[in-house]
Amino acid sequence: MSIQAIPRVLMLVVGVLGFVFSVKGRARGVSGLMTGAFVVMLVTTAAGIAWQFISLDAPSWVRSSHLSVDELNVIFLAVAVPLDIAAVLSWLLVAIGVVKSGRPRPGFAPYPGPAGYPMAPPPGYPQYPPN
Repeated sequence: MSIQAIPRVLMLVVGVLGFVFSVKGRARGVSGLMTGAFVVMLVTTAAGIAWQFISLDAPSWVRSSHLSVDELNVIFLAVAVPLDIAAVLSWLLVAIGVVKSGRPRPGFAPYPGPAGYPMAPPPGYPQYPPN
């Protein structure tokens, strides 16, 4: 494994964990946007890893197809730009999903806590601070 693949593998792990937790969290109000963001992240990361290993064969492309350096650069650019745009889009969707999930929904009041909190001490125990 190339050392350059390690960050992409870590992104794959983040994407898988994020996807699993967002699917499990759907019952607790996690938006579909968050799940979609992790799907985009997984697909983009998997495609990036695949491209990284496919591109290791670039020297043979140059020899067999008689590609120039400029043509090879165009190929790499044509693959890198969409992958980078999709990666940025996935992180943008994650950020939007996080921001949206932190807002209280209209019509729902936040939980005020148990009634009578803080509770009075049991009988026979002093009250702190003393009144």
